[in-house]
Amino acid sequence: MNLSLIDQSLLLAAYYRGNDLQQDNWTSCCDQVVQLSLFYSGDLTAEECQSRFSQGNVSGLYQDDGELISQVETRYQQLIEVLRSYPHLIEGGGDFDSPADPTFTACRLTEKGLELIPEILNRFPQKPDFPNWPDKRI
Repeated sequence: MNLSLIDQSLLLAAYYRGNDLQQDNWTSCCDQVVQLSLFYSGDLTAEECQSRFSQGNVSGLYQDDGELISQVETRYQQLIEVLRSYPHLIEGGGDFDSPADPTFTACRLTEKGLELIPEILNRFPQKPDFPNWPDKRI
């Protein structure tokens, strides 16, 4: 399996912010997964990531005209590609075709995806420092 750095950052973000495997109902989380992935790949600073999560919701997704900012749109399309290419690692809930918006879709790691996390964690040891961070490493 040839996972890119971006693919791995998306899997790790889904580990922290994606739905739980035992969860029966999908809850929106792709917006959080995309933003956290941007941090892990170095496209957001820890301060920017913290700021985007600070209100309890994820901010910084949309332009003033209501369209996704290009950085978020590009990463969301990469998440959709990972969902399609690696369904044995990550699965999605919601409409990923149209209107395809991270605010209204969800994802979670499969058992196989969870098995990769210890190895991926070694590549991404940093984490944003903000309250209520769900650090599953403990």
